[in-house]
Amino acid sequence: MNRAPSDPMSVVIVGGGLAGMAAALKLAQAGCQVTLLERRPFLGGRAFSFRDPETGAEIDNGQHILVGACTRLRGFLDAIGAPASAFVRQPRLGVTILDPDGQRATLAAAPLPAPFHVAAAVLRYRHLDLRSRATVVRDARALARLDGDVCADLENIPLGDWLSARGATPASISRFWDPLVRPALNVAAGDANIPLTAFFVREALWTGPHGGAVWLPSVGLTQAIGEPGRRALERAGVVVRLGGRVEEVEIGDHGIAAVRLRDGERLETVNAVCAIPPDALEQILPRHAQPPVGYTGIGTSAIVNVYLWYDRPVIDLDFAGTFGSDLQWVFNRTQLLGAGAAGHCVGVSLSAAEEWIDAPKDAAALRCDRAIERMFPARHDAHLIRSAVVKEPRATFRAGPGVAAYRPGPIGAVDGLYLAGDWTDTGWPATMEGAVRSGETAAEAMLVQRRSTTQAALFR
Repeated sequence: MNRAPSDPMSVVIVGGGLAGMAAALKLAQAGCQVTLLERRPFLGGRAFSFRDPETGAEIDNGQHILVGACTRLRGFLDAIGAPASAFVRQPRLGVTILDPDGQRATLAAAPLPAPFHVAAAVLRYRHLDLRSRATVVRDARALARLDGDVCADLENIPLGDWLSARGATPASISRFWDPLVRPALNVAAGDANIPLTAFFVREALWTGPHGGAVWLPSVGLTQAIGEPGRRALERAGVVVRLGGRVEEVEIGDHGIAAVRLRDGERLETVNAVCAIPPDALEQILPRHAQPPVGYTGIGTSAIVNVYLWYDRPVIDLDFAGTFGSDLQWVFNRTQLLGAGAAGHCVGVSLSAAEEWIDAPKDAAALRCDRAIERMFPARHDAHLIRSAVVKEPRATFRAGPGVAAYRPGPIGAVDGLYLAGDWTDTGWPATMEGAVRSGETAAEAMLVQRRSTTQAALFR
């Protein structure tokens, strides 16, 4: 399907994750001729589900969580017609945090105006003494109020150093900051990027009780996102090509010339939105089209998800965070997705999980099962039927100090090249919200540039 390179409103999108889907939908709605290429046989990127070969149960590539602050993602889900029942939604933030022995404390936003809603939640958090609770409120307030210039000055300082210099207690870092920051940024709180942490605190915690309200998938992610997304794109006129492996984005004398597939097919276009990870991007872009700062310098962080099936229920919560435990975050997938023939399923989500990547899958499952047994008494009478472990060694960019220098904007180094993906400069950590925002921003950049080019041509 070759298109004339003179058509300024034709575009080929490389990558069918959330960023590519969001870009494709926005461009199609603006009247562009859009072809979306995805190397895999489904859309959704890292947000997909599949059938466990032994149990037949549907499991996700990784446990994904939305929060109320994910406004563009929620708008995208509405636009593609994602089922309203696809997510269980909290009215306002409320999470249970467990210590290694299963003792519980709740972080629940109070029905008060911001920021009193979160201050009240922290001051009732029983895993910290009163002094530590006070330092958390103080430090959260300071983070929420950081402006752009001050954030830039703190870009190269780890969060742990900043908190410790302000007198934060070790308990506040390990029992409050780490359970929240680690899954949000996919890096340990002590090593986290301060501007990204400040953004998370401001958007999800500080500005109102609904910003941190949790949305959890109640169906597999492919059913919630990938399948309705494909149908919506095709309705909008997007040519969706699954199994379309890209070999090279060709650059001509005046910018983008074509996208060449691995089977030799060549799609002529003057616009290409590359919505793929940095390492994949470097494989398909010529060297002179690369930015001065290498994409791969951004670094990556791992995520591991462990699924455990028991012959009876073992946890009595929909989900919970932990500290001092191997579990990090645990999810009652039977409660969220419904009971299946395979048994009662518990999901464990492990962020910044580099230490788990090389561990044998059986050993990882056993380690998590032992932590569940310690925390949840009902596990003692249950039998572990089956386990599955999903490893993503390069799940997200590493959100540590200095990361801003490696996050490019949406406009590439040559005319007609646009970049999208949660690793680009969205202001967000590597999240589904960031991915959608990046795709929409790349689409907006293309529309602005191409309309400007067309208008300039009319006045020559």
